[in-house]
Amino acid sequence: MTNESDGLVVQIKASKNYLTISIVVYLLSLFSAWHYFYNIWLSLGISLALSVWLANFLPKNVLLTRPDSVTKITLNKKQISIEKNNQPAEQYPWFYPTYQSRFLVIIEAGKESVVVFKDAIDSQSLSQLNRYLNANT
Repeated sequence: MTNESDGLVVQIKASKNYLTISIVVYLLSLFSAWHYFYNIWLSLGISLALSVWLANFLPKNVLLTRPDSVTKITLNKKQISIEKNNQPAEQYPWFYPTYQSRFLVIIEAGKESVVVFKDAIDSQSLSQLNRYLNANT
């Protein structure tokens, strides 16, 4: 995260918390497929489907390799600029924080919702982002 003269630039990377939550949900789904279904073929089919889902979901959504994954946010008092993988930055004339906490921030800009986890940016950057949003929106 860097400060510009009248704005803020946030570089986003993959979140370890989101990765952990995704894997825990996957493991709980596997457990329920084997514990509650008494047909081995049904359990195998569901396990295979969940494994295919995990193989597609993790690289694209959690590790930010999809073309529409947000990798950089530039905020200034008048607009927000959202840069995605392999795409030029989109600028929105208005933005506001939908949800703010110590662990995550959700920013609405146009029809775009940007979720920023605490561990997806530099240390102490989420509190700086929260302060910036509170002061300028």
